[in-house]
Amino acid sequence: MRWMAATLIGVAVSGIPGGGIASGQSPPGRFVVVETPNPAYRSNQLFFAFEDYYSPRMKQMREKYKLDAVVAVETDEWMRILLLRNWIHAHIRIENERPTRTRLETFAILDAALAGGGFECTHFSIVQHAVLNSFGYVTRRLGAGPGLKENGGHHGVNEVWVNKLSKWVLVDAKYDLHFEKDGLPLSALEIRDEVWKDGAKSVVRRFGPAGKAASDDPAVQKEDPAAETYRWVSFETSTNRFTIYPAALSSTLILLDDEHFRNNIWYRDGKPAWLYNTPYLLKTTQRDWLEWTPNVISSRVRVEGEEAWVSLASFTPNFKTFQMRKGEGAWTHCADELRLPLVKGTNRFVFRAVNLFEVTGPEHRVQIDWLAPVEKVSAPALSGRASGKPIPR
Repeated sequence: MRWMAATLIGVAVSGIPGGGIASGQSPPGRFVVVETPNPAYRSNQLFFAFEDYYSPRMKQMREKYKLDAVVAVETDEWMRILLLRNWIHAHIRIENERPTRTRLETFAILDAALAGGGFECTHFSIVQHAVLNSFGYVTRRLGAGPGLKENGGHHGVNEVWVNKLSKWVLVDAKYDLHFEKDGLPLSALEIRDEVWKDGAKSVVRRFGPAGKAASDDPAVQKEDPAAETYRWVSFETSTNRFTIYPAALSSTLILLDDEHFRNNIWYRDGKPAWLYNTPYLLKTTQRDWLEWTPNVISSRVRVEGEEAWVSLASFTPNFKTFQMRKGEGAWTHCADELRLPLVKGTNRFVFRAVNLFEVTGPEHRVQIDWLAPVEKVSAPALSGRASGKPIPR
């Protein structure tokens, strides 16, 4: 997880005009912006289609399947996501060989599943995409596979941005599964890194909301999902497939163009993956563009006299407002440009972005301290030989 501090634009020094110090005077006091650890802000350059908060399908999704009851007693964001994932897993039967025939649309899939139908990974990922987005959690669909000529299967899955962790996390509703390393849930690219490095020896699987090491579901046990599945990963650019319906649901796919991509071939069913040499393949050498940071704040801070000028920016889908808390006070709505009075001591401000679903982004901290003037201390008079005076005999 990478971090950055608020950007310091300038610090004014009070006292002597121009910030200078007159001869014979002590340096004046001044305000300084303290470097503070904050979630890293990475801009979004590739994903611009997001589910529409105002679409009636959003409300219909939660009401029709009584999804609010699934998370009613849970306030922790990550646990809410796990409970919703578990609900999907529990209500859709796994059927890879002959999935129930229906259109690739969330309501159609769920209605057929509740009537006893069975489905494969693509259907699970379509449903999970819609369910998590309907709660305001930024979610996208991925395609993955081991990519070997003799082992070239394919898997559809999702990633969700977890504000609590300030990172993307892979969540698999088909298997009710995610992967962890050292207790930290991993993104698809992080799993991919571990697979290429050493076969993901340090990665562990976690099943269900309780994070068990093994699944109780016989269907999951039979398929034994492994980290090896994520040797290759593609990202759909169309992240609004639920609310854009009934528009066409095709999407371009993004692959990270790094040494693994350039030195290897992604195989699927014994042949190079279908997207090679097609207009549907987008390549990027910029990993940060794939790991962009929804809801994270970037700030610019300037101090003038006894005031701080703070400018906030964030790429927050379905953005509603910024909020600010001073010290240990209550959260209040605030503008993206702020002029804040400072006291001669420690000034702590915390900001966050809020979307229309009332989901709050990671906290962003700004601290401005007053450095008191340094007292000028006169050098004590020297005595004896050091002073140049003779030593009495």
